[in-house]
Amino acid sequence: MNIVNKAAILDPCSLCATSARPLLERASRSFAHCPRCDLIFVPRVCHLDAEAQRARYAKHRNSADDAGYVAMLRRPVALLRQYHPAARRVLDYGCGREQILVGLLRREGYEAVGYDPLYGSDADMSSPFDAVVAVESMEHFPEPGGELQRIRGLLAPGGCLVVMTALHRGPDTIKDWWYARDPTHVSFYSAATMTYIAEAFGFRILFTDNKRNLVLQAGEG
Repeated sequence: MNIVNKAAILDPCSLCATSARPLLERASRSFAHCPRCDLIFVPRVCHLDAEAQRARYAKHRNSADDAGYVAMLRRPVALLRQYHPAARRVLDYGCGREQILVGLLRREGYEAVGYDPLYGSDADMSSPFDAVVAVESMEHFPEPGGELQRIRGLLAPGGCLVVMTALHRGPDTIKDWWYARDPTHVSFYSAATMTYIAEAFGFRILFTDNKRNLVLQAGEG
């Protein structure tokens, strides 16, 4: 395992701002690990710029005509139905260029809008949402602490955050983990990280499969 460069050592955790520990260096980027919240992250100096990210996403074959992809998106919709059946106004946070999940949510009867910092969106975020869905987007957050604070502020009291992101199994597993090979993936969470997020941002974990799917409920206060 190779130690990361000195610049990475100085990067604080992008979730909780604790001093992070160097983890490993692979290809053209480094990884660091936070001993407090268990986040594994890529230092900002190694992140792709917006143009390179869009070029990478353009290679994805996500389509409304892809039955497998649409089936994957139905999982968070089902969790939303189960854990917040009264939800109506929903934000897809990190909706991508095609906004496929937004379309699916609308067909299911939700008042859904999408937000994505790379592609712009038609999202009216002036009033609270009953739910925010972050499907395969949290791993792209360059500063998850700031993004989660924003999401928490967008939710109505008792609203739900529905998450899909692959959870890591410990810092020793990152080296051979396929999920860490995508250069646009820069933040990696564990079950312990999600517990930290719930406590730090005022959520209660309603559901987790301890693999990639979670539902967190915002407090009433």
